[in-house]
Amino acid sequence: MKSDDTALFREIQRSAQKGMRVIETILPKVADDPFSLYLNGKELQYSQINDRARQEMLKEQRESYRTGAVAELALKGSVHADTLFDTSVSHMARLMIRESSRELTDMWRALNHHENAGEQSRQLAEEFLDFEQKTITELKKFL
Repeated sequence: MKSDDTALFREIQRSAQKGMRVIETILPKVADDPFSLYLNGKELQYSQINDRARQEMLKEQRESYRTGAVAELALKGSVHADTLFDTSVSHMARLMIRESSRELTDMWRALNHHENAGEQSRQLAEEFLDFEQKTITELKKFL
């Protein structure tokens, strides 16, 4: 496994874990059953993408990505602050769209930077991009 593959798989894991953490933080505040069900499904999909990247790393005996405690605390604190006064479905959908857009940008940057990555890592990164774009489109109906 090339270093570009390792870096790309780690970026996929970082992005997927961030998506899971945002949803885990938002879910207790969601009172709307359809939106809650939707978010639970998305969290499962993020987890599956994370697991696939981790599995590829383990095959090559590479260390997978782990979110640091400070980064996780900062993310959760930011989400709590953003939902302190407004826990409406529309506001939470807007927050999710913002986070997904950031992850899209970061993944494109990683793909462009790690141009020597192999087919498997690039394919999973592109799958993640498609997933995030679809998520943004789906979230728009909750605005």
